[in-house]
Amino acid sequence: MKRIAAILTSLVLVFSLAACGSQQAGTAAGSEAASTASSETASAAQTKTEEQLLAEENDILTANKELWEKVFASMDKNVTQTTLNNNYGDFLMDAVDNAKDQFTEEEYASLKADADKIREIENQITALPQDEAASQSAAENGSTFPQFEGKDLDGNSVDSSLFANNAFTVVNFWFSGCKPCVDEMDDLDALNQRIKEQGGEVIGVNTETLDGNADNIATAKKILESAGASFRNIYFDPDSEAGKFALGIMAFPTTCVVDRQGNIVGEPIMGGIDQEANMATLEKLIADAVANDTGK
Repeated sequence: MKRIAAILTSLVLVFSLAACGSQQAGTAAGSEAASTASSETASAAQTKTEEQLLAEENDILTANKELWEKVFASMDKNVTQTTLNNNYGDFLMDAVDNAKDQFTEEEYASLKADADKIREIENQITALPQDEAASQSAAENGSTFPQFEGKDLDGNSVDSSLFANNAFTVVNFWFSGCKPCVDEMDDLDALNQRIKEQGGEVIGVNTETLDGNADNIATAKKILESAGASFRNIYFDPDSEAGKFALGIMAFPTTCVVDRQGNIVGEPIMGGIDQEANMATLEKLIADAVANDTGK
């Protein structure tokens, strides 16, 4: 389901050092020092991890959070993993263009600049060397939902043990201004009622409630009530690993299936489950979770 690109700072530093070198004595030693500093800066930028680069993307989005929320709210609900397999910056650029009429010229230019920065970061991520052993290990072991302690929207304490109490848990990430998210609430509630017989449960995570803001919690509860949705919604510290995981989600709504051990089954589903293809994918992930459930 975060926010100012250090690579840009690095590039500025490179140019600053070069300019500084030319303005000084102009000696061979000065030029060599500027060149060395530039090389070291470029090298530092190249050694960034994927996690660091993704954090930079989150910083960019967070800096203009309100504008980006408007963009995400206006997105077509048919966002899929295939769509996002392309450069995410290009995806955001298209989304901004589609919502252009909602923004002033200054806001539009700012969003386009953000998307362009993210496109460049995505290119850096693509260029990172891949560790085959690590990739294979991740594929074999799967990914795990981060441990958490938090509360539901009524103030009751919850933690990661809720996964162990279910054969599987469908976790839905949303935010209040996301129309596709709100549109699927009744489908999620119907799903929650239906999967109880299989030992399953739907859990909602509204990313605007993670900091425990009372107004945002009240808004989320009102949306759920209006949709007739009674499934549990929870929140946890945005600075926790689970919070970072939730805030790292780039498209809404996003839904994933978590097994009894806390492992995420398959790939997250991007887009509403009120779409036939997404529901079919979700049903398959649920079936996999049930088939592999070893019990408590």
